[in-house]
Amino acid sequence: MPRRPPPSLKTQGIQGGRRFVQTSLPELPASALYSHPSLGRLWKKVHLAHSPFLKRSSIRNLYIHPAKTLCHLLRNKSYQWIALGCADGMKEVLLSKKLHAPDCLLAADTNLNLARQATLRIPARRKICRKVDLTQKLPVSFSTTLDRASSNSGLKTRNLPRLITLFGVLPNLSPLPLLQRISSFLRPRDFLLFSANLAPGSRGRTGTARVLPQYDNLLTHRWLAGALSRLRPKWKKGSIAFGIFPDPSQASLSRIEARWMIDEKPTHILFSSRRPTTRQVEAWLKACGLSQIQRWVDPRGEEAVWLVTRKA
Repeated sequence: MPRRPPPSLKTQGIQGGRRFVQTSLPELPASALYSHPSLGRLWKKVHLAHSPFLKRSSIRNLYIHPAKTLCHLLRNKSYQWIALGCADGMKEVLLSKKLHAPDCLLAADTNLNLARQATLRIPARRKICRKVDLTQKLPVSFSTTLDRASSNSGLKTRNLPRLITLFGVLPNLSPLPLLQRISSFLRPRDFLLFSANLAPGSRGRTGTARVLPQYDNLLTHRWLAGALSRLRPKWKKGSIAFGIFPDPSQASLSRIEARWMIDEKPTHILFSSRRPTTRQVEAWLKACGLSQIQRWVDPRGEEAVWLVTRKA
């Protein structure tokens, strides 16, 4: 299992075409980037302009293809759906068109307004939206709320399978701890369907450099600047700079970072997005006691979706 290096450890990164050694920096919580409706709107503009999901049908198909396997596993019986970090449900709705509707949907996101939008788009007999902090243990109340809603319809909830989706979240949080938290939440008959943005090819740093323009652009800068404008106390005047660095908890994992620069020196990390290889993702699954059922990979190798369950 990867271990977090001591705070004094220095790492080498690439920023603006230059290599340099940099000590660890304080990070802005990912929730700060999505916590207000205005930030949700700014994020949506970034997504509409730069997301490969919207530009390439091969990426969108990654969220449709799993339906065939899920239909076989669910056997047209009642199930519950927990959509973690769902934003406005754009990816989940593609999957939902090929599945029979769940008995109950719980849409959970850092931005409650986006979660509400997701419940409007994803069909289900009963719908619930909740705010969630995915850096913490998943609330037990998610299970009890779903079970209560399903039991009201006369269903026996103890053996009701659950589909947990996690689309577009893994790159922005420490992946191994996040998967461990979700693994401990899973019941024996549950399925986890999650996506990961990948570093194309076998060399993480080289592959990550190819996708950097998806992040380092005007709209992303505006979104991050919007998040900064809401912080109190306000930060000293500076600028945003993107680069590629080793992840603090796993040096072999490449991470795109947006850093706050004052007098050409970084003071904070505003945003980070990890770009693992498929081999790294599957090593995390093994470490979390998760068993892979199937995997779908974009032809360019920039994104993939995994369907897994807990090992017996």
